[in-house]
Amino acid sequence: MSEHDVARMLDLAITALGEQEPERLWPLIIEELLRSVGGEIGVCKTSDWDGHTAEVPFWEPGSGLREVPLDIRTRQLIMNGYPFRDHYEWSADRTPVTAAQAAGAREWHNSLVGSLTRRAFGTRHVLGIPLPDRARVIRGCLVYRSGTDFTSAQLGYAQRVQPLLIGVEKQAHLLRRWRSATGHPRPAPDACAAAYELTPREITVLTLLGDALPAVSIARRLGISVRTVHKHVANLYRKLDTRDRMATVLRAQALGLLPPSAHTRT
Repeated sequence: MSEHDVARMLDLAITALGEQEPERLWPLIIEELLRSVGGEIGVCKTSDWDGHTAEVPFWEPGSGLREVPLDIRTRQLIMNGYPFRDHYEWSADRTPVTAAQAAGAREWHNSLVGSLTRRAFGTRHVLGIPLPDRARVIRGCLVYRSGTDFTSAQLGYAQRVQPLLIGVEKQAHLLRRWRSATGHPRPAPDACAAAYELTPREITVLTLLGDALPAVSIARRLGISVRTVHKHVANLYRKLDTRDRMATVLRAQALGLLPPSAHTRT
C-alpha cells in the first residue's frame, strides 16, 4: 500500500468517525473502497450473505445508489454469497479473497451466479471483504469489476481496510440505536448532543456507559484501546459537568441523551 493510500484511509477513518448520520457511513466507505481497489460496483451487506434479502443497494463510484433492474430471483441468487459464504462459514480466517480464489476460476466462470453477474452488471470478477468479527453470520462488502481480476496489492489494501469496516458497522449500529432509544419528551437528541458539543464517537461511548459496560468491554465493542475509552469518558465528564459514570448516565437521561431505562450501576 502506498503512502497516499494510507493517508486516504486515515482521512476516511476520521471522516467516518465524525459523521453523525449513520446512513451516510457506508456510502463514504464504499465510494473510497471502489476507488482504491478499482471496483465498478459495490455492495455492503451488514446482514447475512444469503438470498433472502430482495432489496440490496448497488453502488457505483461517483454515482451513488444504482438502480439495477433485476427480478427478485436473480437478485437473490447474486446476493446468496456464493462462493464466499461457503468459503468463510466454517473458518476463522476472514482474509479477503476473490470469487476465483474461493471457488476456482473455472468453477466460478461456469457457475450460475457468475453468469448472472456478467449479464446483470457486465462484470467478471468479485472481491469478498467480510467483516473481521468472527461472527457465524457472514457479513461485509462485495466489489465487482470487469477486465482483469483483482491484484495482490488490491487484496492487501482490502485486508488492511477491514478494521475500518467493522468500526463503521459498529458505529452506525450504535448511532441508530441511540436515535431510536431516546424516547424522551425533551428536545431531539441530535439537538441536545450538538448543544453539548458531543462527537459521534462520544455518543457511542455514552450509549455503552448506559449499558453499564466497563471500559474494557467498551473498548472491545468499539475496537479501540481502553486508554482511548478513558479519554472519551473524560470528555463526557467535562462536557456534561459530571465526575463519575453514574452521574454521567443520570445527567444524560435527564437531558434526553439516554433513555430513562438505561442502567445506572457503577
